[in-house]
Order: sequence, then structure tokens, then C-alpha cells
Amino acid sequence: MADNRKLHVAVFPWLAFGHLIPFFEVAKFIAQKGHKISFLSTPRNMNRLPTLPPDLVPCFDFVNLTLPRIENLPENAEATMDVPPEDIHFLKKAFDGLEDELTQFLESSTPDWIIYDFAPYWLPPIAAQLRISRAHFFVTNAWFLDFFGPTSVMIDSPKKD
Repeated sequence: MADNRKLHVAVFPWLAFGHLIPFFEVAKFIAQKGHKISFLSTPRNMNRLPTLPPDLVPCFDFVNLTLPRIENLPENAEATMDVPPEDIHFLKKAFDGLEDELTQFLESSTPDWIIYDFAPYWLPPIAAQLRISRAHFFVTNAWFLDFFGPTSVMIDSPKKD
């Protein structure tokens, strides 16, 4: 007999539209199956996403995360398109500042799954501790993963200080 239980899936992409859009498409596909989606990003990025089809609106919860202000990161910069390439490291530093807010969300909303991108190295141990299943969605070609090492390192890497 098939399991018809509806899942709550959190989706947490990196702050680049080459990542946000593929994650959004995956989230829509999951929502089409009737599952609840919590799509997590910053307010400005949420506003720039394509409009959801009306039938999927009830399945989506857009969760705005507050990107911390980082010195040298331009005001209102919330995606790679908002900063010159040489300043992406400031955006990455700000992204790392989302750890506490994301952890609070995961603790309070208890999703069944979280689908995450390459950047939050700190997320897998948090999800594991909260007993949230996790999936690493990588938006590049599979062969490119060889440059990062074994999958186990990407999924279960220890938290860095």
C-alpha cells in the first residue's frame, strides 16, 4: 500500500538566481504532489521569484530570512547579481549569518526534509541533530562534484568554527 502522508519540505538555496530558480522548480514539482513547501530566502530574492501557479499557492510558505548587515556588502545586496564578483565573499559571510535564524525556523516548524545548496556547511549537523532528513541539491553537472570529494563529506561534514 502506498504511503499518502503529506510531507513538509524546507528548501534553502544559495543566494544566486542560478540556484534560486532551480530550487524553486524542484519545490514546485514537490508541491504538485501535494506536499507543503517552506521556501527560505531573503525578502528581496523572494520578490524577484517568478509567480507561482495559483493551484500551488496553498502549498507554499515563503519564509523571509534577514540577511545580516556585513561591512563592505552593498545595502540591499541579497543575491550575487547585486554585488560585483570580487565581493561575493561578503555575501557568503552574510549567508553564514543566517545559521541562527534558520536553526530557529527548523526547531519551530519541524519539517520532514530540508533540501539545501552547497553553501551552508553548517546546516547538515543541525538538521541531523534535529532529526530532519536532508538532501543536498547541487545545480551543476554531476562530474563537477568530484572536485569537492566524497558525498559523505558534503552531507555529514563536521561543523567548522
